[in-house]
Amino acid sequence: MTADINDDIAQRADRLYAARSALAEAKRPARRFGVAEIVQFLSDPSRSLTPEEQRALFSDPRLRADYRRLKTQATTFELPALAAASSGAVNSRRFEGGSVSIHPSRVPGQIYVIVRFTPPADTPRMMLLESATGELLKRALPTADQQGEVMMVLNERSEADAGFLRLLVDPTSTGTFVL
Repeated sequence: MTADINDDIAQRADRLYAARSALAEAKRPARRFGVAEIVQFLSDPSRSLTPEEQRALFSDPRLRADYRRLKTQATTFELPALAAASSGAVNSRRFEGGSVSIHPSRVPGQIYVIVRFTPPADTPRMMLLESATGELLKRALPTADQQGEVMMVLNERSEADAGFLRLLVDPTSTGTFVL
């Protein structure tokens, strides 16, 4: 009888070892992009979306609807696309609640972006830009001065600054200011 028990224990140990080995070798599933990540993206100025996350967001209609709903809840002002007659880059844009103006600096490659909020109220923490093709770029906003003005100095040689500026001057892109 003890031989049967020992054989049974040995077989169970072999199956357990095989199962644990298979689990150790199996890849962990890729982290799924969902509502929690959207909330984090909209609330954390330093959180950006990877290209894979952007693809997931724009390819899943339910996730896209959740994104739009959450973005609307977090938005203070909308920066609309400009009229269809607009062509080429723009250097100023208006939105309900303020304006954005873009000025070259005397320093080569440096651009000033000035956002004016009227009347001075709770200044948004972030500006989120979206291209007509679905590209999303976000920028934390500096604290506004007493007149409700925010100034950003962008460097055209910086990939992040150049991308943000490209969407900002594109008349077909839209934007939101997030608290």
